[in-house]
Amino acid sequence: MKSIGFLLLRVFLVSFCGTFLLSATETVKEDPFPFWFPTYAAQGNSSIAYSDGFGALLSNPAGFALPKQEVNLLSWGFTLYSSPQARIPLLRSLIRSSTSGQDEELLSKEFTEKGLGVASSLGIGYVGRGLGLGLLAGFDVVAGGDTYPLGLRGDGISQFMLVVGYAVRKELGGVKFSFGGDIRPIVRIHAPMREYETALLLKQYIGTEITPLSGDFYSDTFALNGSGIGFDVGGLIQWNSFSLGVVFRDVFDTQLFYSWNDLDSIRTALGNGGLPPVNSVPGNAVYSIPMSTVVGVAYDLSFDRLKRLFWGRIHGEWENPTKFLHDPTWTNAKDAFRFGCEATFFSFLNVRAGFEGGSPTYGGGLKFAIFEANVAIFSRKVELPERISRVPAVSLELAIRW
Repeated sequence: MKSIGFLLLRVFLVSFCGTFLLSATETVKEDPFPFWFPTYAAQGNSSIAYSDGFGALLSNPAGFALPKQEVNLLSWGFTLYSSPQARIPLLRSLIRSSTSGQDEELLSKEFTEKGLGVASSLGIGYVGRGLGLGLLAGFDVVAGGDTYPLGLRGDGISQFMLVVGYAVRKELGGVKFSFGGDIRPIVRIHAPMREYETALLLKQYIGTEITPLSGDFYSDTFALNGSGIGFDVGGLIQWNSFSLGVVFRDVFDTQLFYSWNDLDSIRTALGNGGLPPVNSVPGNAVYSIPMSTVVGVAYDLSFDRLKRLFWGRIHGEWENPTKFLHDPTWTNAKDAFRFGCEATFFSFLNVRAGFEGGSPTYGGGLKFAIFEANVAIFSRKVELPERISRVPAVSLELAIRW
């Protein structure tokens, strides 16, 4: 506990003081970490107008004030980025740390077409009575390129995040208003991998035989590592079955104060409850996660005669409206608009579907007492040097929550 407390204290000090110590020549934008929540991912990742319970920690802090109280004792998520036919070979190779000739032939084709990847996350938290508390950790790795195995590029991110927030709810003339905000101390490790480091990654984790290739993945791969503090604010307006939500995430941009170290040094320092010595980042750049604005609407489908058998919701949202209005192209429309729906049968079976990034999403969930399982099938946008593609994905979450 002392090491965790020391690490969080360092996050605050570095984040608040770093602005005055850093002289930069370039600003580099980073993406928010993809903590996939299958309940939302199966619904086109649309959630702003209805998020409550544990999911509000990842969506709209105004949801902390909604009636639902939820304890998330532990949730574990696992995601594969690949086409359906490559999922079993990829999983088999990761478990065995070796690849058969048949599996390697299929995986090499995937790497050179859309790309391959894997992600996982852990989370604990409580949401209720206006309070939101959560601790989340995860990693996300993708790779792709023109030539297998020595012509691939990769990108790997690990993130630890604490969420602390509060929201209030008021009613006026039958209309309910909720307003909330949160603060998110972040520790992030970001390794942009060139061909050599990506080849070492494949050798380390799926046992790809690459000749000639020597070196150690952790000692020879350098990564950005450091901390930052994010702020989010959101609101909800509810009238009968209709909801309108808006959220501003990473308010005023979330600046990340990075160092540049090899993964072995980072791993050792984290094990001791800290971060490695600070080294200048390439180009002495400033790294930040840009602020995003999302507006969403939702409509609940509830029938008194069927309320014990069926309950549903349809919803949609619009991300960064000003960007789309400035450049109303199909490419921007795919990234800006998301739609989803959910149906609950007998209070324990959920069926979900949606649309995001020009592709359908779908999935479902089961709940038994305090145990919950959710699955989502969707697609994820992968951006690597000289390559942007949407890769099919499947995500599974197992949770103990009530």
